[in-house]
Amino acid sequence: MRELRAGWAKREITPAPGYAMGGYIARSAPAVGAFDPLYIRVLLLEQGTTRLLMVLADVLLISSRWAEHLRREIARALGTRPAFIIIAATHTHSGPILDTHPFNFSGDVSEPYLRQYSEKLEQAMIETSLTASNRLCSVSASFARVEIAGVATDRNSPQRARRQSLFLFKFEAVKDIALLAVYGCHPTVLGPDNHALSGDLHGSLSTIWEGKAAIALVANGAAANISTRFIRKEQTSKELKRLASKITRQAAAARFQPITLSPFKAQLRTVVLPLADLSMAVPLKHPRSRRKAAVAEEAIHVRAHISRAAEFMRPTLALSITEWRWGPIRLAALPLEIYSETGMFLWRHAHTIPVCYANGYWGYLTAASAARNDYEALSSPFSRAADAILRRSLCCRETR
Repeated sequence: MRELRAGWAKREITPAPGYAMGGYIARSAPAVGAFDPLYIRVLLLEQGTTRLLMVLADVLLISSRWAEHLRREIARALGTRPAFIIIAATHTHSGPILDTHPFNFSGDVSEPYLRQYSEKLEQAMIETSLTASNRLCSVSASFARVEIAGVATDRNSPQRARRQSLFLFKFEAVKDIALLAVYGCHPTVLGPDNHALSGDLHGSLSTIWEGKAAIALVANGAAANISTRFIRKEQTSKELKRLASKITRQAAAARFQPITLSPFKAQLRTVVLPLADLSMAVPLKHPRSRRKAAVAEEAIHVRAHISRAAEFMRPTLALSITEWRWGPIRLAALPLEIYSETGMFLWRHAHTIPVCYANGYWGYLTAASAARNDYEALSSPFSRAADAILRRSLCCRETR
């Protein structure tokens, strides 16, 4: 079996106070500081002539057009192909404003230094990737899956989806350990009233694990309908640490099993998804609470905004999905927000772990169980049939 090598690096990307924040349309003021630093974390894996690179940033989203550019530039710097690169966002709602075209999750807030910050972020991604490439060392790999309880639920119905899968990969060198985790949950412990930058839940998990590991990338998974809304006691940094600690305590019981990563490769899969007719009026039931009324209003705002986007003025949208094959396990980089039940389906039927908010962003993919007045359904650009098509496509072994 060929030797597995890994290299990793991270760099802080926290903008200065005064920079605008993305994540909530209701937020109207810029950052006043930071609860915790924001980072780019990079993990590079090499076996034979194949190199796979993951770049994970503590930001809300990276638009599809910018992700394509970033992958091309990083691939050029490393001497590889964009298909071997995954660029993902943790989806923190307390991060900096970036290009999220054709979506707008910052309301009327603008940022005059957006271009300068974006250029700095791009350069940081390239340099951190090169640093990881220069630190390659021999590692062994192991894998564990843990069910996390008491942290999050379905954010529309607290009786559903009360447990979520946490997927953990451990890469052990002689002296150091690198962790790659995938946990599907909206990092919205901190709310729209918060004006301090933070990696929120996934950033806090990384920080705790990095107390013992050299680096811990915590990517987001099937999180479309999952959040801490009905579990959190308050929306503070103290509560953020409490919930993150609860996850890491449960993860401490994980039973890692050695995993053989051969075959070790990347491949592309094209999936064509049907789009909804966004020009059609959506019949709304009268909201029963002030919160639901606000959520519905925001969803309609998002729907109206994306209905003007050229990308959605057609019957279908073709997505290029990067898949990494690590032995029996696949990671699929999805530029989408998929439901937890879809994530469970992919794991059960294809041993596929979805890494969402990856290589771009095209919005929510509504599962069949979603109510038509849920935020996710109202603001999704896709038809109700799209989720089933994605499931079938990712469970099919044929790729090109």
